Amino acid sequence: MFACYFCAERPRVGYWSHYCEDCANLRRMLLIYSPDKCCNILKRTLTRDEKQIDYKINQEVKKIVNAQIEETIDKTEDTTYETKPKTRSSNKK
Repeated sequence: MFACYFCAERPRVGYWSHYCEDCANLRRMLLIYSPDKCCNILKRTLTRDEKQIDYKINQEVKKIVNAQIEETIDKTEDTTYETKPKTRSSNKK
């Protein structure tokens, strides 16, 4: 089968068409909404700036550190209540 002219991975929709189904849909959107508007939307949603990258890294590090802390807490057993705590005796007469 013939490959799409844009992505060069998927087969074209038909013999006379140049694009696969998804690339044809992208091309229609570019024609309807203008390439500048589409590129701005894609840049805002699909790419990250330095601040967002740093925030994402910090969130992932927090997850790792919290998991390690939970592991160490689970490994150290709490021995404060191995025996039943003494309470007042009940004086039922």
